[in-house]
Amino acid sequence: MQKKLIAVAVAAACGAPALALAQSNVTIYGRMNMGFDRYSATGATAGSAADVEGRARVIDSSSRIGFRGVEDLGNGLKAVFQIESGFNADASAGAVGASTGTLGTRPTFVGLQGNWGRVLLGRQDVWWGNGKMDVVYYGKVPNGFINPLYGPGNGSAAVGLAAAPAAGGGDARTANTFARQDNVITYETPNFNGFTGKIQYVIPTGESAAAGTSVKNSGWAATGAYDNGPLYLQVDFMRNDDTILTWDGSAAATANGNKVEAWKLGGRYLFPTNTEVMLYWTQVKASSGLVNQSRDRDTWVATVSQFFGPHNVALTYGRTGDVSGWNTGSDTGASSTGLGYFYSLSKRTTLQAWWTKVKNDRNAAYQFISFNGSAAGSTNATPFGAAGADPTSYGIGVAHNF
Repeated sequence: MQKKLIAVAVAAACGAPALALAQSNVTIYGRMNMGFDRYSATGATAGSAADVEGRARVIDSSSRIGFRGVEDLGNGLKAVFQIESGFNADASAGAVGASTGTLGTRPTFVGLQGNWGRVLLGRQDVWWGNGKMDVVYYGKVPNGFINPLYGPGNGSAAVGLAAAPAAGGGDARTANTFARQDNVITYETPNFNGFTGKIQYVIPTGESAAAGTSVKNSGWAATGAYDNGPLYLQVDFMRNDDTILTWDGSAAATANGNKVEAWKLGGRYLFPTNTEVMLYWTQVKASSGLVNQSRDRDTWVATVSQFFGPHNVALTYGRTGDVSGWNTGSDTGASSTGLGYFYSLSKRTTLQAWWTKVKNDRNAAYQFISFNGSAAGSTNATPFGAAGADPTSYGIGVAHNF
């Protein structure tokens, strides 16, 4: 009720009809997520001159504000919408990143919903952000604390983007996987006794290319999930056609025939002892039509969380293997270990403390993807570590959801 009143007040301040806004049942929501840490990346293959020595940072981890609403159209049909925007709470005005700086940078869509499911149009999470396998502590801890335990096994960038080029020849990269995409059409099924499904189509960016260009660069993804009490299971698949692969020398005009396919399979279970175990596996495979070769990589992650009332202690370990396939070097994998403590002051506010480390093989250069401190516009940027360096972070933070 309080959020609705805030929405009406905002509408009145903007000159919009407050009555219409209230009838649309609009909710304002968001998150402030800040921390202070000590970061370093030492042990570089090239020697100490390439190390990032320890330094202090104030960091933002996916702070955002959003507006969502629903209008009852009658006969079980509803109109739904969401506008979500990220911002850098630690940066000056004008800071712009992939998910910050402008309106609607995060999931933003409009659609229709009924007993047959719902259809959405707009910018949406695809493949990686679907379901409950993208955030380590999705369930009991308020979703939105700084996730310092993100390592090479977590997130679209870590799984899809490879490490640095291997020393002495060969390239460790595979390809990008989908994360949050523009121009997406989504169909979500109703809930069938805990079973849900989703299929998404990413409109080809090539539709806006010059006449005579055949490259479409389209994609699609599918998700199936089972969510029933303490058990959650999920499987995902994505495919991106006619996409540029940096390791084969392709460009937009020569990417026709290239494709990236990825699988994600995992689950989580909450035991009666309030112990939650999560395990998932992903595989990314990129095939080049230009050189008729392919590359692939597997990743697995395991996490154990123990809840004691408002307290949560969590331990996670992940391993991303070497990239295998055409013209790849050795020692391109990495592992990630993290220990976190989280204390819920309320349903909306969580204190956090963590220690986490990514251990890179000599030709790998993985980083923390949740907060590397080097996003565009950051006022406290931290240089990426060189190949072989091991990023380490320990710190404290606070997150508040509203």
